[in-house]
Order: sequence, then C-alpha cells, then structure tokens
Amino acid sequence: MVKSFRKRVATSFQFIFVAVFLLTACSVQKAQKTLLTAAPLKGAHIGIAVYNASNDTWVDKYQSDHYFTPASNTKIQSCYLGMKYLKDSIPGWNFAENKDSIFLMPLGDPSFLHPDFTYQPVAELIKNTKKQIVLCTPDSVDQFKVYGRGWSWDDYAYDYQLERNRLNIYGNVVTIYKKENGVQIKPSFFTKNQNLPATYTLWTREKSSNQFYPTSDTLKNAKHQVPFITGNNYSVAKALIEDSLHPFYPLVIQKGWNQSAAKIIKTVPTDTLLKIMMNRSDNFFAEQVLLMTSQQLLGKMDDAAIIDTILKTDFSDFPQKAAWADGSGLSRFNLTTPENYIALLQQMGKEFPMERIQVLFAKGGKGTLAAYYKNIPGVLYAKTGTLGNQIALSGYIITNKGTKLLFSVLVGNHLSSTAPVRHAVEEYLTAIMHKY
Repeated sequence: MVKSFRKRVATSFQFIFVAVFLLTACSVQKAQKTLLTAAPLKGAHIGIAVYNASNDTWVDKYQSDHYFTPASNTKIQSCYLGMKYLKDSIPGWNFAENKDSIFLMPLGDPSFLHPDFTYQPVAELIKNTKKQIVLCTPDSVDQFKVYGRGWSWDDYAYDYQLERNRLNIYGNVVTIYKKENGVQIKPSFFTKNQNLPATYTLWTREKSSNQFYPTSDTLKNAKHQVPFITGNNYSVAKALIEDSLHPFYPLVIQKGWNQSAAKIIKTVPTDTLLKIMMNRSDNFFAEQVLLMTSQQLLGKMDDAAIIDTILKTDFSDFPQKAAWADGSGLSRFNLTTPENYIALLQQMGKEFPMERIQVLFAKGGKGTLAAYYKNIPGVLYAKTGTLGNQIALSGYIITNKGTKLLFSVLVGNHLSSTAPVRHAVEEYLTAIMHKY
C-alpha cells in the first residue's frame, strides 16, 4: 500500500512537471508570436536566441543561426578584448629617457587630454619636465586607416564617427560648450582667430581640412562636438600639445623606437574606460580598444590582423562563422548571429566574474537603456545596437526567481522608428522573465 502511494505521488509530480513545462513552452511561443507579429517589425528580419544558463537549456530560438548586422552589439567583442588583454589599466605610452630627453611612443590610449578623465600622467610629465620631449613613431608602419572598413564617407562631421589613431588627443573632437555670453571652444587652437557667434549654434567642419565654422542651426544642448582631422604623422597632435601644455621645448617627432630601457606608462583603469564605452556606446573608445589589443598581442596596430587572430583563437568555437570589420559596429560589413552572441556571453561568464560584467554592461533603466526595462521581473544587463534600419540587444537577465538567462535579439531591415521596435523587444523579454 505504501509502495502504491509513493507511485501515485511520483506520477503526480511528473504530471505537474510536464504541465508546468508545457505551460511555460506555450507562454514562450506566445511571447515569440507577439514579437514576430508586432506592427513596428512588419517586414523586418528577426533573430532570437534565449538561453537558460541556470540549467543549460534553450528557452527560445527563431532564426538564431541567421545573419544580421549587429551595430553596436559589436562592442561586446571589444569589451571582451579589453577585459582580457588590456589588464587592469590602459597601457598608454612607451616611455624612456636619458639626461637630456624623454622619449614617448603612444600606444593608442584614447584618454589623453580627454575631458572624461582627470588623471593625466603624460600631460603632467610634458608640462613639468625641462627635458626635450620626443614623440616617436613605431618601427613598423601601422596597418589601419583613420576610418573603419565600410564606414559612411559623409559622416565625417558627426561626433559618432571619430578618426582612429595611435596618438589621440582631446578625444579627437572639438567641443563647443554653451555659455551665457556665447560659446567656449576646446581646444581653442582651431578657432583662435575667429569671432565666435553670440548664440549657441551647430558647428561643422570642412571635409578635407580642420576649418570649423558655425551653421545657422541653433541648438539647446549644453555642448556639441565635431571631429577634427588627426593626421597620421603626429603633426596635429604636436601642435595641440604645444598650444595646450606649453612644454619647455617645442616637441620633436622622431621616426622609429630604438630605446632599450623602456617602460610602459599606464593611464586610466581599463574597466573605467570600458564602462563608459558600453554605457554610452562610445564608438571611439571601442575602436581604440581594438587597436590597443592589436598592439599588445601583435606588436603593431593592424585591425584586420587582430580580428583574424581573435576569430581563429578566442572566438573559434562560435556556432557560425562571423564577419567582423571594426571595433564599434559602425560598419555594415559586420555580420553575425544571435547564437554567436549567446556563445560570446557564455564565454565572458566563464572567464570573468559576473559582478565585473554587470558593472560594465548597461543596466535596465540606465545608460543607453534609460527609457527601457525599468520595472521588470528581474534585472537586465545588456548592450544596445542601433544603425539605420537595424536594432540589436544582447546580454544577461537575472530574473526575480534567480534564473540566469542569456539572450540576443537582432532585428534587421525594419522601417519603423527606433523606440517602437525597442518596446516590442522589451515586451517580449519581459514576458520571458515572468516565466523564469
């Protein structure tokens, strides 16, 4: 009789488990159907991959092995590289000195005289020494262009498409600040001889020169930024350094690095830079992380070579072959799948503490997710991606029940505005969270 009772109890539990499983599966299918039929996504291509890392099972998949343009989800790759290869602090400059001179070779650090970073060890060195400062180029020629492969040629005056370089200064932008009596421009070097307008206006730049001028469009924002042409021979940076830091002697540019007793000057904490990169989707920081990784691993700055190296090593186990063109996601040559992002998120979770990842990724209701995922049954940490007609979101969810979900939703070729598409994805993921 006891045996019969136990059998009935076991059968009841099995029935309940199957019923719950079927109910959950139906709920997930309903959530998927709601997303796929949402009006803002009509005619769009949609890829979905949601993985339950708590019990190693797939929650949902739809065209998860199809290719999409990931836009700024590409920064997840760059974040991984920075976490793994740039160590605790950015390896900013090679440094050597003798009794008369200090030799500096930049290593791609984007923080030099950048307004986001108050710690400026190289700037202080240049300002305070009475030795000759010598800016050195690498022994071999860098193999990258100031613009990434596939970038839009006519976006040169927009603050999301800055030039990449070995020697960066002021974030490679001119910043126009709104003031009560007009505007303030930093660095002022490019506009010193101009009569600044009395009102705060949108500025722009000539395509082939560092000639800046205001337009007739008035802006209400506190500041506006326009990229400047950096050049590849340090000449622009030299002029800016001399104008801003007033070194004891004019700087000297020297070809090659032949200093034996050299050391590396580390600048800002790596995670500080990566957090800014991920939370405001900073294209410039992402590109420089890619180039700095190339410098550290290959001894040269070669974006194509470092991408090929990482695809054959760290990312060799991706389910599908990926096309990877830049560090930021500006290029439409980037193509990957939702399943690849699940694999990358899994890999990051294995190699780095989850607490570290959560600090770097944007949190629901914060950063680029400020308008989304504020009141959800859990916490979401993710990277957005936005490019013309392309929307992406990949990351981690910790539900209120303690379940850890990895997800990637990629949308291509939509004709709606951004917000309705993002809200449709938010509704889908929120429904998933309720079930887990």
